[in-house]
Amino acid sequence: MKLYEFEGHNLFSKVGIASPFFVACSNMDEVEQARKRLKFPIVAKVQVLSGKRGKGGGIKICTNEKQLNDFCRGMFGAEFSGEGVRFISLAEKAQIEGEYYASITYDTTLKIPFLLFSKSGGMDIEEVKKNSPEEILRFDINPFSGPDKTNLSKKLKDETLADFLIRLWDAFIRYDCRLVEVNPVAKVGDDYLAVDAKIILDDAGLARHRDLDVLQKGSAGAIPTERELAARKIDEEDYRGSAGSTFIEFGGDIAVLASGGGASLLVMDALSEAGGKPSNYTEYSGNPPREKVEKLTKITLSKEGLSGCLVCGAVANFTDIYETLAGFADGLAEVKPKPDYPIVIRRGGPRQKEAYEMLEKLAKKEGFDIHLFGPETPISVACREMVRLSEKFKSSEKGQAFLQEVSKVKA
Repeated sequence: MKLYEFEGHNLFSKVGIASPFFVACSNMDEVEQARKRLKFPIVAKVQVLSGKRGKGGGIKICTNEKQLNDFCRGMFGAEFSGEGVRFISLAEKAQIEGEYYASITYDTTLKIPFLLFSKSGGMDIEEVKKNSPEEILRFDINPFSGPDKTNLSKKLKDETLADFLIRLWDAFIRYDCRLVEVNPVAKVGDDYLAVDAKIILDDAGLARHRDLDVLQKGSAGAIPTERELAARKIDEEDYRGSAGSTFIEFGGDIAVLASGGGASLLVMDALSEAGGKPSNYTEYSGNPPREKVEKLTKITLSKEGLSGCLVCGAVANFTDIYETLAGFADGLAEVKPKPDYPIVIRRGGPRQKEAYEMLEKLAKKEGFDIHLFGPETPISVACREMVRLSEKFKSSEKGQAFLQEVSKVKA
Protein backbone atom coordinates (compact mmCIF):
# COMPACT_ATOMS: atom_id res chain seq x y z
CA MET A 1 0.00 0.00 0.00
CA LYS A 2 1.32 3.40 -1.00
CA LEU A 3 0.88 6.22 1.50
CA TYR A 4 0.10 9.83 0.82
CA GLU A 5 2.97 12.13 1.73
CA PHE A 6 1.18 13.46 4.82
CA GLU A 7 0.57 9.89 6.00
CA GLY A 8 4.26 9.19 5.54
CA HIS A 9 5.20 12.20 7.67
CA ASN A 10 2.85 10.98 10.40
CA LEU A 11 4.57 7.59 10.34
CA PHE A 12 8.03 9.22 10.42
CA SER A 13 7.04 11.18 13.53
CA LYS A 14 6.61 7.86 15.36
CA VAL A 15 10.34 7.16 15.01
CA GLY A 16 11.54 10.69 15.73
CA ILE A 17 12.04 11.95 12.17
CA ALA A 18 11.09 15.62 12.01
CA SER A 19 9.25 17.29 9.14
CA PRO A 20 8.35 20.92 8.42
CA PHE A 21 5.12 21.88 10.20
CA PHE A 22 2.24 21.04 7.86
CA VAL A 23 -1.55 20.77 7.69
CA ALA A 24 -3.33 18.36 5.33
CA CYS A 25 -6.52 19.88 3.85
CA SER A 26 -9.42 18.32 1.94
CA ASN A 27 -11.40 21.48 1.06
CA MET A 28 -11.14 25.27 0.92
CA ASP A 29 -12.60 25.74 4.42
CA GLU A 30 -9.74 23.67 5.82
CA VAL A 31 -7.27 25.68 3.74
CA GLU A 32 -8.61 28.87 5.31
CA GLN A 33 -8.27 27.43 8.81
CA ALA A 34 -4.78 26.11 8.08
CA ARG A 35 -3.71 29.51 6.79
CA LYS A 36 -4.25 30.93 10.28
CA ARG A 37 -1.66 28.50 11.67
CA LEU A 38 0.98 29.04 8.99
CA LYS A 39 3.22 31.88 7.88
CA PHE A 40 4.08 32.76 4.29
CA PRO A 41 5.82 31.55 2.24
CA ILE A 42 3.72 28.38 2.28
CA VAL A 43 4.53 25.29 0.22
CA ALA A 44 1.33 23.77 -1.17
CA LYS A 45 1.58 20.18 -2.42
CA VAL A 46 -1.10 18.04 -4.03
CA GLN A 47 -1.35 14.67 -2.29
CA VAL A 48 -1.34 11.90 -4.88
CA LEU A 49 0.22 8.45 -4.99
CA SER A 50 2.16 9.12 -8.19
CA GLY A 51 5.48 10.95 -8.31
CA LYS A 52 7.01 13.88 -10.20
CA ARG A 53 4.73 16.45 -8.56
CA GLY A 54 7.34 19.19 -8.76
CA LYS A 55 7.91 18.94 -12.50
CA GLY A 56 4.20 18.39 -13.10
CA GLY A 57 3.06 21.57 -11.38
CA GLY A 58 1.69 19.86 -8.29
CA ILE A 59 3.87 21.86 -5.88
CA LYS A 60 3.75 25.64 -5.52
CA ILE A 61 5.50 28.04 -3.18
CA CYS A 62 2.86 30.65 -2.31
CA THR A 63 3.86 34.05 -0.98
CA ASN A 64 0.33 35.45 -0.48
CA GLU A 65 -3.25 34.34 0.05
CA LYS A 66 -4.32 34.85 -3.56
CA GLN A 67 -1.63 32.50 -4.85
CA LEU A 68 -2.54 29.93 -2.21
CA ASN A 69 -6.28 30.10 -2.81
CA ASP A 70 -5.96 30.06 -6.60
CA PHE A 71 -3.68 27.01 -6.47
CA CYS A 72 -5.91 25.07 -4.07
CA ARG A 73 -9.16 25.90 -5.87
CA GLY A 74 -7.62 24.82 -9.16
CA MET A 75 -6.30 21.56 -7.76
CA PHE A 76 -9.09 20.21 -5.53
CA GLY A 77 -11.04 17.69 -7.57
CA ALA A 78 -8.75 18.09 -10.58
CA GLU A 79 -6.87 15.19 -12.10
CA PHE A 80 -3.13 14.94 -11.56
CA SER A 81 -1.19 12.10 -13.22
CA GLY A 82 -4.44 10.22 -13.71
CA GLU A 83 -5.54 10.58 -10.08
CA GLY A 84 -8.14 12.88 -8.57
CA VAL A 85 -6.74 15.34 -6.01
CA ARG A 86 -8.49 14.76 -2.67
CA PHE A 87 -5.92 16.37 -0.35
CA ILE A 88 -3.45 19.25 -0.41
CA SER A 89 -0.70 19.60 2.17
CA LEU A 90 0.32 23.09 3.32
CA ALA A 91 3.67 23.57 5.03
CA GLU A 92 5.82 26.47 6.07
CA LYS A 93 8.83 26.78 3.79
CA ALA A 94 11.97 25.60 5.55
CA GLN A 95 15.26 27.52 5.28
CA ILE A 96 17.15 24.72 3.57
CA GLU A 97 20.94 24.79 3.53
CA GLY A 98 21.43 21.52 1.68
CA GLU A 99 19.36 18.82 -0.05
CA TYR A 100 20.13 15.11 -0.01
CA TYR A 101 18.47 11.88 -1.12
CA ALA A 102 17.89 8.76 0.98
CA SER A 103 15.91 5.58 0.49
CA ILE A 104 15.70 2.04 1.85
CA THR A 105 14.23 -0.89 -0.03
CA TYR A 106 14.96 -4.57 -0.74
CA ASP A 107 17.43 -6.14 -3.13
CA THR A 108 15.35 -9.08 -4.33
CA THR A 109 18.40 -10.79 -5.85
CA LEU A 110 20.58 -10.71 -2.73
CA LYS A 111 17.48 -10.91 -0.50
CA ILE A 112 18.64 -8.13 1.79
CA PRO A 113 17.58 -4.52 2.45
CA PHE A 114 19.88 -1.73 1.35
CA LEU A 115 20.22 2.02 1.81
CA LEU A 116 20.88 4.50 -1.00
CA PHE A 117 22.20 7.97 -0.20
CA SER A 118 23.22 10.89 -2.37
CA LYS A 119 24.35 14.42 -1.59
CA SER A 120 22.46 15.48 -4.73
CA GLY A 121 18.78 15.46 -3.79
CA GLY A 122 15.74 17.22 -5.15
CA MET A 123 13.68 16.93 -8.32
CA ASP A 124 16.58 15.84 -10.52
CA ILE A 125 17.66 12.77 -8.55
CA GLU A 126 16.76 10.61 -11.59
CA GLU A 127 19.32 12.55 -13.63
CA VAL A 128 21.93 11.94 -10.93
CA LYS A 129 21.29 8.19 -11.09
CA LYS A 130 21.60 8.30 -14.87
CA ASN A 131 24.55 10.66 -15.38
CA SER A 132 26.56 10.50 -12.14
CA PRO A 133 25.91 7.10 -10.51
CA GLU A 134 29.18 7.42 -8.56
CA GLU A 135 27.54 10.14 -6.44
CA ILE A 136 25.06 7.61 -5.04
CA LEU A 137 26.31 5.54 -2.12
CA ARG A 138 24.90 2.11 -1.37
CA PHE A 139 24.97 0.47 2.05
CA ASP A 140 23.82 -3.14 2.31
CA ILE A 141 21.99 -3.80 5.57
CA ASN A 142 22.07 -6.82 7.83
CA PRO A 143 18.31 -7.33 8.47
CA PHE A 144 18.98 -8.57 12.02
CA SER A 145 21.38 -5.92 13.28
CA GLY A 146 20.42 -3.01 11.00
CA PRO A 147 22.78 -0.40 9.49
CA ASP A 148 26.22 0.09 11.01
CA LYS A 149 26.00 3.63 12.44
CA THR A 150 29.77 3.85 12.92
CA ASN A 151 30.35 3.02 9.26
CA LEU A 152 27.65 5.50 8.15
CA SER A 153 29.16 8.29 10.27
CA LYS A 154 32.61 7.56 8.88
CA LYS A 155 31.50 7.50 5.24
CA LEU A 156 29.22 10.54 5.55
CA LYS A 157 31.43 12.44 8.00
CA ASP A 158 28.28 13.52 9.82
CA GLU A 159 26.99 11.76 12.93
CA THR A 160 23.68 13.67 12.93
CA LEU A 161 22.98 12.65 9.36
CA ALA A 162 23.87 9.05 10.21
CA ASP A 163 21.39 9.20 13.08
CA PHE A 164 18.68 10.42 10.66
CA LEU A 165 19.34 7.42 8.41
CA ILE A 166 19.20 5.02 11.37
CA ARG A 167 15.77 6.42 12.22
CA LEU A 168 14.76 5.89 8.60
CA TRP A 169 15.72 2.24 9.02
CA ASP A 170 13.71 2.13 12.24
CA ALA A 171 10.60 3.23 10.30
CA PHE A 172 11.32 0.74 7.51
CA ILE A 173 11.69 -2.32 9.71
CA ARG A 174 9.22 -1.44 12.45
CA TYR A 175 6.28 -0.85 10.11
CA ASP A 176 6.96 -3.58 7.52
CA CYS A 177 7.77 -1.20 4.69
CA ARG A 178 8.74 -2.20 1.19
CA LEU A 179 10.14 1.28 0.50
CA VAL A 180 10.91 4.44 2.43
CA GLU A 181 12.25 7.38 0.45
CA VAL A 182 12.97 10.99 1.42
CA ASN A 183 13.76 13.42 -1.36
CA PRO A 184 14.92 15.79 -0.24
CA VAL A 185 16.42 15.22 3.16
CA ALA A 186 16.93 18.87 4.12
CA LYS A 187 19.74 20.25 6.22
CA VAL A 188 18.32 23.04 8.39
CA GLY A 189 20.86 24.44 10.78
CA ASP A 190 22.42 21.52 12.64
CA ASP A 191 19.44 19.23 12.03
CA TYR A 192 17.93 17.24 9.18
CA LEU A 193 14.27 17.22 8.14
CA ALA A 194 12.21 14.95 5.91
CA VAL A 195 10.76 17.47 3.47
CA ASP A 196 9.15 14.64 1.51
CA ALA A 197 7.92 11.19 2.58
CA LYS A 198 7.37 8.37 0.12
CA ILE A 199 6.40 5.10 1.80
CA ILE A 200 5.08 1.79 0.52
CA LEU A 201 3.85 -0.65 3.16
CA ASP A 202 3.85 -4.42 2.75
CA ASP A 203 0.16 -5.36 2.55
CA ALA A 204 0.90 -8.68 4.26
CA GLY A 205 2.05 -6.80 7.36
CA LEU A 206 -0.88 -4.40 7.68
CA ALA A 207 -2.72 -6.62 10.15
CA ARG A 208 0.16 -6.13 12.60
CA HIS A 209 -0.19 -2.34 12.55
CA ARG A 210 -3.76 -1.52 13.46
CA ASP A 211 -2.43 1.58 15.21
CA LEU A 212 -1.41 3.19 11.91
CA ASP A 213 -3.90 5.87 10.88
CA VAL A 214 -3.83 5.43 7.11
CA LEU A 215 -6.57 5.62 4.51
CA GLN A 216 -7.60 2.54 2.57
CA LYS A 217 -6.24 2.64 -0.97
CA GLY A 218 -7.62 1.09 -4.09
CA SER A 219 -5.76 -1.47 -6.18
CA ALA A 220 -5.95 0.59 -9.35
CA GLY A 221 -6.56 4.01 -7.84
CA ALA A 222 -6.39 5.99 -4.63
CA ILE A 223 -10.02 5.34 -3.71
CA PRO A 224 -10.96 1.67 -3.24
CA THR A 225 -14.26 0.44 -4.63
CA GLU A 226 -16.86 -1.27 -2.43
CA ARG A 227 -16.04 -4.62 -4.05
CA GLU A 228 -12.31 -4.19 -3.43
CA LEU A 229 -12.91 -3.45 0.25
CA ALA A 230 -15.38 -6.31 0.63
CA ALA A 231 -13.04 -8.82 -1.03
CA ARG A 232 -10.13 -7.92 1.26
CA LYS A 233 -12.22 -8.63 4.35
CA ILE A 234 -12.61 -12.28 3.35
CA ASP A 235 -9.01 -13.14 4.20
CA GLU A 236 -8.94 -10.80 7.19
CA GLU A 237 -11.61 -12.91 8.85
CA ASP A 238 -10.30 -16.35 7.80
CA TYR A 239 -6.69 -17.27 7.05
CA ARG A 240 -7.38 -20.70 5.54
CA GLY A 241 -6.09 -20.32 2.01
CA SER A 242 -6.38 -17.07 0.09
CA ALA A 243 -9.49 -15.58 -1.52
CA GLY A 244 -9.86 -11.91 -2.29
CA SER A 245 -6.71 -10.39 -0.79
CA THR A 246 -5.96 -9.20 -4.30
CA PHE A 247 -8.99 -7.73 -6.02
CA ILE A 248 -8.63 -5.11 -8.73
CA GLU A 249 -11.70 -3.66 -10.37
CA PHE A 250 -11.62 -2.76 -14.05
CA GLY A 251 -14.21 -1.47 -16.49
CA GLY A 252 -14.81 -4.60 -18.56
CA ASP A 253 -17.74 -7.03 -18.70
CA ILE A 254 -16.19 -10.47 -18.12
CA ALA A 255 -15.89 -11.46 -14.46
CA VAL A 256 -12.73 -13.38 -13.58
CA LEU A 257 -12.07 -15.84 -10.76
CA ALA A 258 -8.54 -17.07 -11.35
CA SER A 259 -6.48 -19.57 -9.38
CA GLY A 260 -2.76 -19.64 -8.65
CA GLY A 261 -0.42 -16.64 -8.70
CA GLY A 262 1.40 -17.27 -11.98
CA ALA A 263 -1.50 -18.99 -13.70
CA SER A 264 -3.90 -16.20 -12.77
CA LEU A 265 -1.71 -13.67 -14.56
CA LEU A 266 -1.56 -15.98 -17.57
CA VAL A 267 -5.37 -16.08 -17.53
CA MET A 268 -5.55 -12.28 -17.65
CA ASP A 269 -3.01 -12.08 -20.48
CA ALA A 270 -4.79 -14.78 -22.50
CA LEU A 271 -8.21 -13.18 -21.98
CA SER A 272 -6.92 -9.78 -23.09
CA GLU A 273 -5.10 -11.32 -26.05
CA ALA A 274 -8.38 -12.94 -27.13
CA GLY A 275 -10.07 -9.53 -27.10
CA GLY A 276 -11.91 -9.90 -23.81
CA LYS A 277 -12.31 -7.06 -21.34
CA PRO A 278 -12.13 -8.27 -17.73
CA SER A 279 -14.32 -6.58 -15.14
CA ASN A 280 -11.86 -7.47 -12.40
CA TYR A 281 -8.77 -9.39 -11.40
CA THR A 282 -8.89 -11.63 -8.38
CA GLU A 283 -7.62 -15.03 -7.42
CA TYR A 284 -8.14 -17.77 -4.88
CA SER A 285 -5.41 -20.25 -4.00
CA GLY A 286 -3.90 -22.29 -1.18
CA ASN A 287 -6.99 -24.53 -0.82
CA PRO A 288 -9.48 -22.01 0.63
CA PRO A 289 -12.65 -23.44 2.18
CA ARG A 290 -15.97 -23.51 0.38
CA GLU A 291 -17.43 -20.52 2.22
CA LYS A 292 -14.55 -18.21 1.29
CA VAL A 293 -14.92 -18.95 -2.43
CA GLU A 294 -18.68 -18.43 -2.06
CA LYS A 295 -18.11 -14.94 -0.64
CA LEU A 296 -15.60 -14.04 -3.35
CA THR A 297 -17.98 -15.30 -6.05
CA LYS A 298 -20.86 -13.16 -4.81
CA ILE A 299 -18.64 -10.07 -4.67
CA THR A 300 -17.18 -10.70 -8.13
CA LEU A 301 -20.55 -11.32 -9.77
CA SER A 302 -22.26 -8.40 -8.05
CA LYS A 303 -21.11 -6.04 -10.79
CA GLU A 304 -23.83 -4.90 -13.19
CA GLY A 305 -23.69 -5.48 -16.93
CA LEU A 306 -21.59 -8.65 -17.03
CA SER A 307 -21.56 -10.67 -20.23
CA GLY A 308 -19.61 -13.66 -18.97
CA CYS A 309 -17.74 -15.27 -16.10
CA LEU A 310 -14.39 -17.04 -16.39
CA VAL A 311 -13.26 -19.42 -13.65
CA CYS A 312 -9.80 -20.51 -14.69
CA GLY A 313 -6.50 -21.77 -13.35
CA ALA A 314 -3.71 -24.29 -13.77
CA VAL A 315 -3.74 -27.89 -12.54
CA ALA A 316 -3.80 -27.83 -8.74
CA ASN A 317 -1.68 -30.15 -6.60
CA PHE A 318 -3.49 -29.89 -3.28
CA THR A 319 -6.40 -27.48 -3.77
CA ASP A 320 -9.66 -29.39 -3.45
CA ILE A 321 -11.36 -28.62 -6.77
CA TYR A 322 -14.72 -29.92 -5.58
CA GLU A 323 -14.62 -27.81 -2.40
CA THR A 324 -13.72 -24.59 -4.21
CA LEU A 325 -16.12 -25.07 -7.14
CA ALA A 326 -18.89 -25.96 -4.69
CA GLY A 327 -18.22 -22.57 -3.13
CA PHE A 328 -18.51 -21.00 -6.58
CA ALA A 329 -21.81 -22.81 -7.12
CA ASP A 330 -23.13 -21.60 -3.76
CA GLY A 331 -22.25 -18.01 -4.58
CA LEU A 332 -23.64 -18.26 -8.11
CA ALA A 333 -27.00 -19.41 -6.76
CA GLU A 334 -27.32 -16.23 -4.67
CA VAL A 335 -26.59 -13.70 -7.42
CA LYS A 336 -29.58 -11.55 -8.41
CA PRO A 337 -30.77 -11.26 -11.10
CA LYS A 338 -29.99 -14.84 -12.01
CA PRO A 339 -27.03 -14.88 -14.43
CA ASP A 340 -27.98 -15.79 -18.00
CA TYR A 341 -24.52 -15.07 -19.36
CA PRO A 342 -22.08 -17.88 -20.25
CA ILE A 343 -19.79 -19.27 -17.56
CA VAL A 344 -16.53 -20.92 -18.66
CA ILE A 345 -14.69 -23.08 -16.14
CA ARG A 346 -11.24 -24.50 -16.80
CA ARG A 347 -9.69 -26.36 -13.83
CA GLY A 348 -7.74 -29.48 -13.02
CA GLY A 349 -6.68 -31.22 -9.84
CA PRO A 350 -8.01 -33.27 -6.90
CA ARG A 351 -11.73 -34.17 -7.16
CA GLN A 352 -12.16 -32.37 -10.47
CA LYS A 353 -14.37 -35.13 -11.93
CA GLU A 354 -16.66 -35.01 -8.90
CA ALA A 355 -16.82 -31.21 -9.12
CA TYR A 356 -17.71 -31.20 -12.82
CA GLU A 357 -20.48 -33.75 -12.28
CA MET A 358 -21.93 -31.46 -9.59
CA LEU A 359 -21.75 -28.44 -11.92
CA GLU A 360 -23.41 -30.32 -14.79
CA LYS A 361 -26.33 -31.19 -12.52
CA LEU A 362 -26.52 -27.58 -11.30
CA ALA A 363 -26.57 -26.22 -14.85
CA LYS A 364 -29.31 -28.63 -15.89
CA LYS A 365 -31.44 -27.95 -12.80
CA GLU A 366 -31.07 -24.13 -12.65
CA GLY A 367 -30.53 -23.36 -16.32
CA PHE A 368 -27.04 -21.87 -16.00
CA ASP A 369 -25.01 -21.70 -19.22
CA ILE A 370 -21.89 -23.46 -17.90
CA HIS A 371 -19.08 -24.69 -20.18
CA LEU A 372 -16.55 -27.06 -18.60
CA PHE A 373 -12.97 -27.61 -19.74
CA GLY A 374 -10.36 -29.86 -18.16
CA PRO A 375 -6.55 -29.57 -18.06
CA GLU A 376 -6.32 -31.06 -21.56
CA THR A 377 -7.62 -27.70 -22.85
CA PRO A 378 -5.01 -24.90 -22.84
CA ILE A 379 -5.84 -21.80 -20.83
CA SER A 380 -5.57 -19.72 -24.00
CA VAL A 381 -8.23 -21.84 -25.74
CA ALA A 382 -10.59 -21.53 -22.75
CA CYS A 383 -10.13 -17.75 -22.79
CA ARG A 384 -10.87 -17.53 -26.52
CA GLU A 385 -14.01 -19.58 -25.98
CA MET A 386 -15.04 -17.23 -23.16
CA VAL A 387 -14.73 -14.23 -25.45
CA ARG A 388 -16.63 -15.96 -28.27
CA LEU A 389 -19.50 -16.94 -25.97
CA SER A 390 -19.55 -13.47 -24.40
CA GLU A 391 -19.88 -11.76 -27.78
CA LYS A 392 -22.59 -14.21 -28.82
CA PHE A 393 -24.48 -13.54 -25.58
CA LYS A 394 -24.38 -9.76 -25.99
CA SER A 395 -25.84 -9.97 -29.47
CA SER A 396 -28.59 -12.43 -28.54
CA GLU A 397 -32.14 -11.66 -27.45
CA LYS A 398 -31.45 -13.40 -24.15
CA GLY A 399 -28.42 -11.19 -23.58
CA GLN A 400 -30.34 -8.01 -24.36
CA ALA A 401 -33.14 -9.06 -22.00
CA PHE A 402 -30.67 -9.85 -19.22
CA LEU A 403 -28.86 -6.54 -19.56
CA GLN A 404 -32.20 -4.69 -19.47
CA GLU A 405 -33.11 -6.57 -16.28
CA VAL A 406 -29.77 -5.57 -14.78
CA SER A 407 -30.53 -1.93 -15.63
CA LYS A 408 -33.88 -2.17 -13.81
CA VAL A 409 -32.25 -3.66 -10.70
CA LYS A 410 -29.56 -0.95 -10.77
CA ALA A 411 -32.19 1.78 -11.07
